[in-house]
Amino acid sequence: MTGSIFRIGIDISTLLNHGPDIGAGRYIINLVRNLLEIDNKNTYVLTGRYASTRYLEIAYNLKKNFENNKIELKFYRTTQKKLDLWNRLKFPPIEFLGFKADILHCPDYLIPPTLNKNIILTIHDLAFIRSPEFNFEWFIKKYTREVKKNAQISKKIIADSKSTKNDIVNFFKIDPRKVDVVHLAADKTFRTLPADRIDKNILKKYKIDKKYILSVGTIEPRKNFITLIKAFNHIKQKKADFSYKLVIAGRTGWKSEDTYLERENSPYREDILFTGRVPDRDLVQIYNQAELFVYPSLFEGFGLPPLEAMSCGLPVIASNTSSLKEVIGSAGILIDPNNLSGISRSIGDILENKNLKNKLVQKSLTHSDKFNWNKTAGKTLAIYKNIF
Repeated sequence: MTGSIFRIGIDISTLLNHGPDIGAGRYIINLVRNLLEIDNKNTYVLTGRYASTRYLEIAYNLKKNFENNKIELKFYRTTQKKLDLWNRLKFPPIEFLGFKADILHCPDYLIPPTLNKNIILTIHDLAFIRSPEFNFEWFIKKYTREVKKNAQISKKIIADSKSTKNDIVNFFKIDPRKVDVVHLAADKTFRTLPADRIDKNILKKYKIDKKYILSVGTIEPRKNFITLIKAFNHIKQKKADFSYKLVIAGRTGWKSEDTYLERENSPYREDILFTGRVPDRDLVQIYNQAELFVYPSLFEGFGLPPLEAMSCGLPVIASNTSSLKEVIGSAGILIDPNNLSGISRSIGDILENKNLKNKLVQKSLTHSDKFNWNKTAGKTLAIYKNIF
């Protein structure tokens, strides 16, 4: 290390293994891109252990697209079985395989086997502790033990929200001065599209043939889509002329069976649509052509989908829980996620009141402008520098 030039290591294993369209993947790709945009002085050593080559090109494109930056790639291919053994033994450390950095940022809870003592750990949420009923017992035990230990050995912790910081301090007994809050942002892809960029064929591709209410997220209990479906049923039952679809976009997660069963049992199931995993180039179209966005999640460490919806100019209804109050503020309608009639009423209020809808659209656009990845990267870079 010479003067103020550092070798900054970032573990991008989650991106390599799961891609950029899950929360942690979005965080990694946007953080790295924006760090490279604002900093061509330090060397960035991107490392990761991966079992599939499916997303490898994304990482190689980072180096190709930032030719003026100092970027090193230290990736290690393995199998899932060997990866589990590697994590259990904590050997060999990645330094034995050629990795070398002054600091190591681990942006998704876990720390690879390493000799590095200057570790920055991002903890997105402690949902597995806060909402154990939505996870498997083996997962809760494993992650609670692992993340607590990682929080203790890290030099600095980054939390996505004040809500997550409070959880880290309270559950792990961590000094609050060790935890910095750095808000996330919506990907630049998500923005309002001009009329000539709206592609109706995208809706046909996903069999969306009516005006629709949208929600986005992994199909799992914590997202509370069951209550949303019940609220949709409730509106349909009360209003014979309610001619909207409910569209839920996102990949299948764990314990998703009851959510899909709720749809199958609905008398209005033909108007309830699960799109599955949607690439961003299609998702921005689906956001832009929706009537409103509803996010009844029971718990979030941050909550990117509502912010993506706001960036696309959608009025937003979201839960008044955890970090969502912090992220949405007064720019959307906050609801009790367990209050079925309250969700139904809020949906009806927006769809039936054009002035309210327009007012919320303007609030969404103004509020979402406060969050951007350049700012997130700047605050993160300052944390890196403060380690020294």
